[in-house]
Amino acid sequence: CDSQRRARRRQQKDRRMARQRQPERAADVVVPAEDAAATVRRIQTFARKSSAKEFEMLDVSSLLNDAIEITRTRWQNEARLRGLDYRVTLEAESGQHTFGSASELREVFVNLIVNAVDAMPKGGKLSISCVHEGARLRLRFADTGIGMPEDVKQRIFDPFFTTKGAQGTGLGLSVSYSIIERHEGSISVASELGGGAVFTIDLPAGTAQLEASEVPDADLELPSLSILVVDDEASVRETLAEMLEVMGHRVLLAESGQNALETLAGNDCDLVFTDLAMPEMDGWETSREIRKRWPEMNVVLITGYGTGTVPPAGEDSLVNGIIGKPFDFSQISQTITNILANQTVLENASV
Repeated sequence: CDSQRRARRRQQKDRRMARQRQPERAADVVVPAEDAAATVRRIQTFARKSSAKEFEMLDVSSLLNDAIEITRTRWQNEARLRGLDYRVTLEAESGQHTFGSASELREVFVNLIVNAVDAMPKGGKLSISCVHEGARLRLRFADTGIGMPEDVKQRIFDPFFTTKGAQGTGLGLSVSYSIIERHEGSISVASELGGGAVFTIDLPAGTAQLEASEVPDADLELPSLSILVVDDEASVRETLAEMLEVMGHRVLLAESGQNALETLAGNDCDLVFTDLAMPEMDGWETSREIRKRWPEMNVVLITGYGTGTVPPAGEDSLVNGIIGKPFDFSQISQTITNILANQTVLENASV
């Protein structure tokens, strides 16, 4: 009996210890899994060869400021706890623009700041600057870190090459290189062992001024329009309808391209929002048929493929605008404003 009681107590103790170790084992599984998922996402970014660019005009100095603030915990708060001092300075005038993806360029800048901090294990200074040189923008990230020997410098942008051991994936700079190349720019490094490092990024300079036909007239009155929303998904159709009604527009609904043509035949409409991916008649086919029957109709395409979607070859003017999903009030409002502004410009030009 005593031996049985001792055996039961041991079993109970073992079960308690097993329960206590469960969170630790879960962490042992979750953390590597999350790291692996992050690595896969970065590999996908590096490997992406998408030709559909969802680019917009960007203020580079604003993105640099964002990157500094995003990394501040790393180079200021955590550093102070370890008794280290880092100084990060920025010299970049506002109004220096480039055409690109804000999230992608911000990722590059964040990565360069983090790498610079890692290269200064005893603290140091990182000087960031952006200057306008002709038709290009030149960005410099200069640190006072340990630098790198020639063999490391030659491989620094290679995929999976890292000097951080098990802590690094070797994808940060290779992804950055791919992003900058996608933005029609270049990235290079100048460094020597013990002499710090300077990463230089060259990007095409842009102008924040839009074409005259794209500039909304500040004095333009936005009338209440009659708008047809075409989408085979009821939730998307109703969401867009609610947005437009809040803006003061009258909204008609259609669940297919054929239904849209029937609705237009019996109603006076000023504008059509049509989804791209629909059965039987997709957004392009619907727009094409609308153009045949009502040549002056304004048509906006809505697509989950993003604003980088391009019309079929030879049909650049098939639609008046393209909006990516998920959309919001500002996108819808700005699109309508631009269409009305373009109409005003064309009417004035024909007078």
